Amino acid sequence: MSHKRPLHVLGIFAASAILVVGSSQPARAGVIFYSGNLRTDATVTDCGQGCTLGPGDTDDDYAAWAAVLLNFTVAAPGSVQAITYSFGSGTSIQGNVVGPGGFAPYLSLFDSSGNFLASTFFGTTCPAGANTFNGNCFDVLLDAGVLAPGAYTLAITAFENMSFAENLGGTLAGGFTGLGSLGPREQLTYAFDLVLPDAPTPEPSTEVLWVGPIAVLLYFKIRKEGARYEK
Repeated sequence: MSHKRPLHVLGIFAASAILVVGSSQPARAGVIFYSGNLRTDATVTDCGQGCTLGPGDTDDDYAAWAAVLLNFTVAAPGSVQAITYSFGSGTSIQGNVVGPGGFAPYLSLFDSSGNFLASTFFGTTCPAGANTFNGNCFDVLLDAGVLAPGAYTLAITAFENMSFAENLGGTLAGGFTGLGSLGPREQLTYAFDLVLPDAPTPEPSTEVLWVGPIAVLLYFKIRKEGARYEK
């Protein structure tokens, strides 16, 4: 009787090779949209020596002192930007519609050690996607330039509650100056896009590179054994 070893096993190994190579494609970072309220989201609530903001403090107090710190990671060298919309309203890059009336924002950027890197102290022209409110455009664009891979922190505060690291030196741990303010008809809402570079495309791992040769060896082994059974 003739016995033949099924050769469709090779197809399984070939499919496995394709699946492994396909899984090496990375997720793309792209744009992250943030929105919230300075009072409820504040991660920095110090308001001077021995003072901490609480439920009894006014929105003006929070505008003066509070900060929201957001940590993010840059996976590949590239340009990083943050674009706000909540003062005058606007539409984010991903199509999120933001209403007007939020506080005039101030953005500050720090590295993983808390060292100050950049801020919107000098302001910008009205960024793309943002609108004017009461005849003014106080939304801002923070252009950090090209950042190296690593961890970073972006702080959003009311203008101009800058960090002591920017004003006097030191690091983010030193806190903020308490110079922020809330204008007429402004609320504590914020909304902005964080634009990150795409993650790099990784090279296939050594294991992936060896899948092909292994499949070839198995192919010849199966052919050899199949020929022996056919005799």
